[in-house]
Amino acid sequence: MKHNTLLIYIIFNITLTISAQDYPYSEQEYNFIRYDKNKINFPGDSSQFENLFNKFDKVIKTGEGKINIIHIGGSHIQAGVYSGVVRKKMQTFFPGLNGGRGLIFPYRMSKTNNPKNYKITWTGEWETCRNVEKKGCDLGLLGISATCKEKDAHIEIKLAENYIRYDFNSVKIFNKIGETFMKVYPKDINCVFTVEEFPEEGYTQIITEDYIKELKFKLVQTDTIQKEFVLFGISLENDNPGVVYSDVGINGASIPSFLACNLLEQHTEVINPDLVILSLGTNDTYTTNFNPDFYKRNYKKLIQSIKRVAPEAAVLITVPNDSYYRRRNPNSNTALAEKAVIQIAEELSCGVWNFYKIMGGYNSSYLWFKEKLMHTDLIHFSKKGYIIKGDLMFEALLKAYDNHIESFNES
Repeated sequence: MKHNTLLIYIIFNITLTISAQDYPYSEQEYNFIRYDKNKINFPGDSSQFENLFNKFDKVIKTGEGKINIIHIGGSHIQAGVYSGVVRKKMQTFFPGLNGGRGLIFPYRMSKTNNPKNYKITWTGEWETCRNVEKKGCDLGLLGISATCKEKDAHIEIKLAENYIRYDFNSVKIFNKIGETFMKVYPKDINCVFTVEEFPEEGYTQIITEDYIKELKFKLVQTDTIQKEFVLFGISLENDNPGVVYSDVGINGASIPSFLACNLLEQHTEVINPDLVILSLGTNDTYTTNFNPDFYKRNYKKLIQSIKRVAPEAAVLITVPNDSYYRRRNPNSNTALAEKAVIQIAEELSCGVWNFYKIMGGYNSSYLWFKEKLMHTDLIHFSKKGYIIKGDLMFEALLKAYDNHIESFNES
């Protein structure tokens, strides 16, 4: 029995090493991209990333456990292309890692863009609030909410057929729960299900006996004092092991935007992330009055807020991309943000993915634009550009995991 166990262990490590060392996703076709700089740097303690990679080992080796990832940012993340590439590749780089879709929201309620791998329709009038607006509303991890005062209004979720299959049997609906708020109840489900409210955690959970790929739920008034329903987000989950990658982005969001989300800690604690990726700073640096100390102070507040409820989570900060200010001049504030991010990472033991340096540094956005990898605003990327960015991030994470495997084999 000992020999069999040892053989399985050896095969496991050989398979991982081959898988991690073979990077089939990035081709070095652009001479301005610094592929040699594409790695995760650790200015401080990296032990929480070792814990993260140990969890990956367990999922791959035993087929047990979940890796929950939250990726927070602005418009680069809300679009869902760049983060969608990372999600897909993290869930497919080794068999059996598709742990579910994670957090979603009906962004079109707010007349803004929605990721294309799911579609949400609704009835009734909904009023939305985003963390980039100063409305003084309650907001959670996703930085957006929607309120409806019409009983029997409904929401229907359908997953796109031409993406990874994300069947689910558990749905967490983050909503306000109390005497004056309406409830939710599934509609047209052809299997046994249960509905339970968790007031302290701030969500309602629907569990279905069978796996499903679409869900419709309606608002229910069980008492006349219930006047409205407030939605903060929806998490599609299942019982499968693997990676759950939730991208959380709001167009125009800065670090203070997420600091204004009073329910962020509550929702983060429910998700219980193993890795939090923070891609904020493009909107913070888009100003003539950028203050690196203010930026650094706010970033530390956000990380500390996350760490209060997820102390074991690894945190990866991504340096903002090079961009232009008002399409006229390269934004020199990005270099100041880069320096601040490295300092924060050293002080709070975070990892750093320095995309600013990887993409070519100061004024490299013009080179990306010339290759049709960025839009004319010289801030946002084209679809191809976002795909390249997602490929690069995945490869950097895979390299870090490869280093973990090599150090483990050498010990």
